[in-house]
Amino acid sequence: MTSQVWLPIFRAIAAEIRAEIVPLSGTARGREVVGLGAGGDQTIYLDQLAEGIVVRHLEQAYRSGLRFHLISEELGERDFGGSALVLADPLDGSVNAKMGLPYYAVVLAVTDGDRFRDVRLGYVQNLVTGDEFHAIEGGGAFRNGKALQPSPPAFDGRSISLVSFDAPSGVEPRERAAAIFLRAEKVRQLGSAALNLCHTAAGGVALQATPALVRAFDLAGPLLVLREAGGVATDYDGGTLDDVSVRLESKTTLLASLSSEVHAFARQLVGVQVS
Repeated sequence: MTSQVWLPIFRAIAAEIRAEIVPLSGTARGREVVGLGAGGDQTIYLDQLAEGIVVRHLEQAYRSGLRFHLISEELGERDFGGSALVLADPLDGSVNAKMGLPYYAVVLAVTDGDRFRDVRLGYVQNLVTGDEFHAIEGGGAFRNGKALQPSPPAFDGRSISLVSFDAPSGVEPRERAAAIFLRAEKVRQLGSAALNLCHTAAGGVALQATPALVRAFDLAGPLLVLREAGGVATDYDGGTLDDVSVRLESKTTLLASLSSEVHAFARQLVGVQVS
């Protein structure tokens, strides 16, 4: 299955989710808890609504002849007769959407296997603004359909202009990031891992730091956007991400930047020897 087949399907999914979700963001109905998702988090009505749209479009794709295996945050896995994986996080940043904070996204990907190295197409749309990122393995990264040609963040060798921090509540993750915070001019914790990585790929975020384990599933598509834009990403200790599983139970830490110099500096700050 080619990326050219899947991209219009993903765009149609995003358009319908955006039309349905944005009016309900921040409402009592939107934040109503309706169950527990396969990923282990509470499912709110917004999650359920968005996933229903994803499944309906993929059922149509199946009837049109496509064969694949779906992994989605709420329902888990569903076989559509093929070995290729379609990954769907219908609402990344659902806490933001629930509370009416305008920073959440739909995240979709297609892979040839169940590892990060196998991702062939990544797609992310900011559901509030409609801003779209996608990447094709070996074919580049794009923003709103135009080739992403970012300028690396400015780096003076001593400080990091803007750090996006992503971690659950608690003291320990913040302690692990303390050395980075000391060298950060600005720190943001925005609430959508996918959008954070896309803005890292675009150069707006100088460093994405995720010192606590988070679900790898949410990162598969956005990491392809970063890689195709020329960025670099490892786990927080400097290890490769290529063999990390994209399935729901898999978790990883993350250190990512468009700039190899910023990434190397961050690794030094967290105590990793840089060769």
